[in-house]
Amino acid sequence: MTPIDDADRSARRLRAEQRIAAGIRVVSLYGEIDHNAKDLLRESLGPLDARPAHIVADLGGVTFLDSSGITVLIAAHQQIVDAGGWLRIAAAEDMVREVLHLVTVDAVIACYPTVEQALSG
Repeated sequence: MTPIDDADRSARRLRAEQRIAAGIRVVSLYGEIDHNAKDLLRESLGPLDARPAHIVADLGGVTFLDSSGITVLIAAHQQIVDAGGWLRIAAAEDMVREVLHLVTVDAVIACYPTVEQALSG
């Protein structure tokens, strides 16, 4: 068995970056979205101001998504929609996109192949 060193662990740990593009908040996520990362995901998708949120969750750097992450995505979507905004998912890699499809998240939250397409909606 090969030990996992700290570099491997930090590469898998979820990290979030935010930017504004065309007046829309883009939250780019990198790493694994699991039980250990759900709080960071929730905070990243939370409101930053009083305006209705318009958020694109860029999952292009996400390598793993479990039920904890799915639960947070659905809850964030519902909260954002209830406040008059929207959440869109963009750029999910094949494995993550398949999970979103299997559990029908893509029927609830609009999913786009690229961030640019999600921004233009």
